[in-house]
Amino acid sequence: MLVTLALVALEPMTLRRGGTVTVTEWALFRDGRRQDGVGYPEAVDAARSGDGFVWVGLSEPDQERWRKAAADFGLHPLVVEDALDPRPSPKLAHYDGVVSMVLRTVRYVRHEGPERNEMLDTGALTAVAGAHFVLTVARGDPGTLDLALRRLEEQPKLLAQGPTALLYTAADVTVDGYLDAAEEFEEDLTEIEAAVFADVRDNQAERIYRAKRELLTLRRAVLPLSHPVRELSQPAPGILPSKIQAYFREVSGHLDRVHTLLAGHDETIASMLQANLAQLSVSQNNDMRKITSWAAIIAVPTAIAGIYGMNFRHMPELRWELGYPGVMLLMAAICLGLYWNFKRRGWL
Repeated sequence: MLVTLALVALEPMTLRRGGTVTVTEWALFRDGRRQDGVGYPEAVDAARSGDGFVWVGLSEPDQERWRKAAADFGLHPLVVEDALDPRPSPKLAHYDGVVSMVLRTVRYVRHEGPERNEMLDTGALTAVAGAHFVLTVARGDPGTLDLALRRLEEQPKLLAQGPTALLYTAADVTVDGYLDAAEEFEEDLTEIEAAVFADVRDNQAERIYRAKRELLTLRRAVLPLSHPVRELSQPAPGILPSKIQAYFREVSGHLDRVHTLLAGHDETIASMLQANLAQLSVSQNNDMRKITSWAAIIAVPTAIAGIYGMNFRHMPELRWELGYPGVMLLMAAICLGLYWNFKRRGWL
């Protein structure tokens, strides 16, 4: 049975509870088909009565808008509070047959020119799925939700599984975004690694620490999601249909791959940092050797000139006609000898 997903932008409307809520997008499905010509209040009533299911999407809602929308579907107060958190952590909760999942979206932005690339924590997506409805609250970049909806359009059999299909698709798109970011991040690590071991070496500590910070940004989004995805991929009656749980096992596999990539990136960054510090230490030692060598060479004429500059009346060779050229030749010979010795040892 083919299901067509329609996204309809609406103006603020009056609900049965007497309040108003701005619904960004919504769609009603009955028997696997979109129902045209049905108003939002009628769609909510149909979902309440079990006559089809409705998807409602809100973007950047304030507390009043979200609470009134949640009240139409009788959501648990804790679900409402999770969606209102401005900086939510990825998590999974289920209350009275309703599954709530919070996702953090991350993307990697490549800049042209001298600007640095950066990992962006672009927002959060909360998806709340019941037996006959699914509500989504998007904060920040709405690209994840848009892509998830497009994927559902292309997979009508998956959409026919009901509201939790959007839960899976949103998680799948989010984890795919993590994979893309991790792979693009790896390209930058390769560039930094090449710079660390280049013939012309500069201090790459700033770039390495910046990469470390970006890796932490990605890890903060990825690591908390492991437990929710693992829980949804395991048999748990009353939470998800068995077919959707099978899809989540695939998401769990992708997430494990992200963990493997991030662990490898962390080891690469640690190795580059150690190599960079070792090179700095070697460079400083070389500089100290050069300074010490030149100081030793300069000390010879300084010492001889200082001795003969004391102007005592009775000093050897003061009245010798060849004294001046003899001392100059002596200083030059000693300095050249020291220079040759230091050069042979690699200090200069």
